[in-house]
Amino acid sequence: MSKQQDLAKNIINIYQKHGRDWTHLRGEFLYEQAWLDAFLAIMPKSSKILDLGCGSGKPIAQYFIKQNYQLTGVDSSEQMLEMAEQSFPEQRWILHDMRKLALHETFAGILAWDSFFHLTPDDQRAMFQIFQDHADKDAALLFSSGPAAGEAIGELFGEALYHASLSAEEYTRLLNQHGFEVVKMIAEDPNCAGHTVWLARKI
Repeated sequence: MSKQQDLAKNIINIYQKHGRDWTHLRGEFLYEQAWLDAFLAIMPKSSKILDLGCGSGKPIAQYFIKQNYQLTGVDSSEQMLEMAEQSFPEQRWILHDMRKLALHETFAGILAWDSFFHLTPDDQRAMFQIFQDHADKDAALLFSSGPAAGEAIGELFGEALYHASLSAEEYTRLLNQHGFEVVKMIAEDPNCAGHTVWLARKI
C-alpha cells in the first residue's frame, strides 16, 4: 500500500480524534453562503437534503435547518455526529461511511462539502453512483474538489491530511454519465476561500 493510500485511510481517525477542535477552528462564518444559496434555489422549499460528511452540523447544516429544510447527515466520525445530534436532535444523523451508503431513498439536494475531496480518486469515481442512487429528479448536487487531477497532503493539528481530485473533464463526464448536468463550476473561487466548487442538477 502506498503512503498516499495509508494517509487516505487515516482521514476518519483524524476527524474522530480532532472533531471538536476542528469544529471550533472552522467557526460559523459561512464563506460558502453564495454557493449554498444557489444550491437551495434549485430545490423545493422545506425539502430533504442529504449532507455527506456533515461533521458537527455547523455551520452548513445549521444554515439549511434554519430555513426549514429536513437534514439527513452522514459522517464517519462518531465524535462529530454526537455534536450534531446534541445541537439538532430533531434532524437525522447517521454514522456511516459515505462510500458504502445505500439509504434506499432519494433527496432534493445532496451535499458533499469539504468531505468528498478526502477520498481517493477511485473512491471519488464510485461516489457518482451513490449520488445518482440518492437523487430525486431535478435534485441539486453540490461538492467541492481540487482544481486539477492529483493528490495533495495538507495538515490538521499536526497530522497529514489527504486530499485528491480528478480533472474537471472527468468530473463533467462522470456527472453526465450518472444523469447530472453541470449548472456552475468555478475553480479556486476567490469568493469562496479558494474552493473549487461544482453545482449540478439531476436531469
